[in-house]
Amino acid sequence: MPDYEREGRPHPGRAIVTYGRSLMSLVIARSLDEQGVEVIGCDDVSMTVLSFSRHVEQTFTHASLDDDPEQALNDIEEAVRKYAPDDDRPYVLIPAFRDAKLFAEHRDRFEPLIKVAAPDFSSIEKVHPKDVFADFVEEAGVPAPATKVLPAGDRDVEALGELTFPLIAKPNDGVGGRGVEKIGDEAGLRDYLSRARAQDAILLQEVVEGKDYCVSFVAVQGQLVGVVAYHNLTQFPREAGAGASRETVDAAPFRAATEKLVRATKWNGVAEIDFRWDGNPGSQPKVIELNPRYWAGLFHSTASGVDFPWIAYRIAAGLPVRHAPDEDVKVGFQSRTPGAWIMSAAQEVAASDEHMQESASAWEEARERISKGEVLGALAKLMKTASLPAHGGETLARFKAELEKYDDLPSELNSDDDPDVGLGVLFALSSLVRHGKLPPEFKFEVKEDAEPERTASRRPGPVSAEYAPRHPVIGITKPSNGDTLSWMAMAFAVRLAGGKPVKITSRAPRDPHSIDGLLFGGGADVFPERYQGEVKQGYSYDQARDDMETSWAKAALEHEIPVLGVCRGMQMLNVFAGGTLHHDLSAFEGAASPETFVKRIFHRKPIRITQGSRLDRASTRETECVNSIHTQAVARLGKGFRITAREPNSLVQAIEHEQAPFMMGVQFHPEFLIYRKFARNIFRDLVETARWRAAMRAHEAAQ
Repeated sequence: MPDYEREGRPHPGRAIVTYGRSLMSLVIARSLDEQGVEVIGCDDVSMTVLSFSRHVEQTFTHASLDDDPEQALNDIEEAVRKYAPDDDRPYVLIPAFRDAKLFAEHRDRFEPLIKVAAPDFSSIEKVHPKDVFADFVEEAGVPAPATKVLPAGDRDVEALGELTFPLIAKPNDGVGGRGVEKIGDEAGLRDYLSRARAQDAILLQEVVEGKDYCVSFVAVQGQLVGVVAYHNLTQFPREAGAGASRETVDAAPFRAATEKLVRATKWNGVAEIDFRWDGNPGSQPKVIELNPRYWAGLFHSTASGVDFPWIAYRIAAGLPVRHAPDEDVKVGFQSRTPGAWIMSAAQEVAASDEHMQESASAWEEARERISKGEVLGALAKLMKTASLPAHGGETLARFKAELEKYDDLPSELNSDDDPDVGLGVLFALSSLVRHGKLPPEFKFEVKEDAEPERTASRRPGPVSAEYAPRHPVIGITKPSNGDTLSWMAMAFAVRLAGGKPVKITSRAPRDPHSIDGLLFGGGADVFPERYQGEVKQGYSYDQARDDMETSWAKAALEHEIPVLGVCRGMQMLNVFAGGTLHHDLSAFEGAASPETFVKRIFHRKPIRITQGSRLDRASTRETECVNSIHTQAVARLGKGFRITAREPNSLVQAIEHEQAPFMMGVQFHPEFLIYRKFARNIFRDLVETARWRAAMRAHEAAQ
């Protein structure tokens, strides 16, 4: 960071950026940091994208803006005072998403402590929510589709008079394309309304022929100073959804309507307008809605040549603002959206695959889940459908080809050297801890009627769904005291896979009949005398836990309880089977790991996976990069086990039992890699095997 005082230059300032879990906040932080602004991130959860970004100095948490807005405002006001500069450098609060309206409404509470980078509340009230905007554009004479509104709690379609189908239905305050559907007839409308939340007003708009165009702009007191237009190359859902890959276009066809809205609202700050247009120079684009905040395509807009976050920061700070010339905009620039790009590719394959069309119900369910924000649940459903043996190979090959069309396009996660931001997916774990639930952006649900997947080839035929528990109970072993972070990460991974995690300790060993699956967690070294090893003087061993896990391992083999051992847990399984451990790894090249626990979590080393193993089925590659927290390793292999992964230096990284239906150990910690599908699949395999076992037991008991 430059020494501005010594160089005689004013300090660019400090900013607090909200909604730190989002990729929009990452784009904002990156933009400001590159200009020398100190960035502080916040959210109602920790472990967000911003907390892992090198562009952010510090982060803090606050109460939920949705559940307890008054306490959230109190928390943020306290933080604003705490982080206030002790000089006259600019100090700006930047709402990164839907909270822009809330902070605009409470601007007087924060200013002059900190400047709020949000449009005036009076301007926002003219265009938000969507039903208000529909009335506003009609009065302003801006071309827009005919719109009818069903008020919240009112589902009386007849009261709206005659409706022309097809039409577009959308919730009054939805974001990111969620809940937007094209409706073909009255029956389809009634079905849509039955699924919509009762507290949502519903807009019914005429279908406008053509494509969707997004116009992002920044303005100063009603004067346009920067604009970028783009359209979606692909989107998910295909009919009416968020952009998956995008391309910048000439903004000229949309400028007149945009300038008219900017002047009419006296807009001051950033926003985004959705248009629909058939591309005919003789026709006018129609305005669909105006989002009075940052938008999902912020990365694309900024990378196209207009630095929206930096301009908005300067507007709020009262600094001079330079007009962004149209010629600086890179027309033809393309980018993709992580996650949505993958879902879009999958649906493109499904739409043209006769086998996948036969599974239409699965795709309908996946689309509904996406509209509710349940992205992981949708992905799981689609992948299960795509992997049906009748057509899995062909479909997956086409899916790969579809992905490759846009694979090399830039996105928020690959545009600069900020490698750890992918760990921001762990904000969902923080949400579980702070709020007791997964956030809406990150849900994984298992259908009540879902038949347990058969991931192990040794399993017999299918079991009736009525016997399968919705959330099989997974017992996680841990020390009686401590290891809280590891427990939380393990519990989150199990919940994400559809299981119900419970603690097992030497003080609370639990009844084996209450457990469907086992997860031997990490912790202190296994007592060396169990494998003729050398006891370390002064080391605190947990022999009570050793005894407890040995008892559980015996029960697991006898009763075919699925077991996953992680780090120490794998070593315990090996010792239980008569194996031994290396207690000193210094003789192995490259085995040394960083000294601190946190650095070990982020340290990476390659492992080679044995083909045909369970770990191989969890991965798509022969080699994976994993973390390295352990200081011991498997030496002589225990009876009945085989090695399924090694490091280049030959150290064992995974084992599995050759006779037990599921008894597997991994030396690395997949719970700290949960943002990767490879790691999630390991827990998914455990939970699904436990579900199958529980269903079998229930089926046998019912006979």
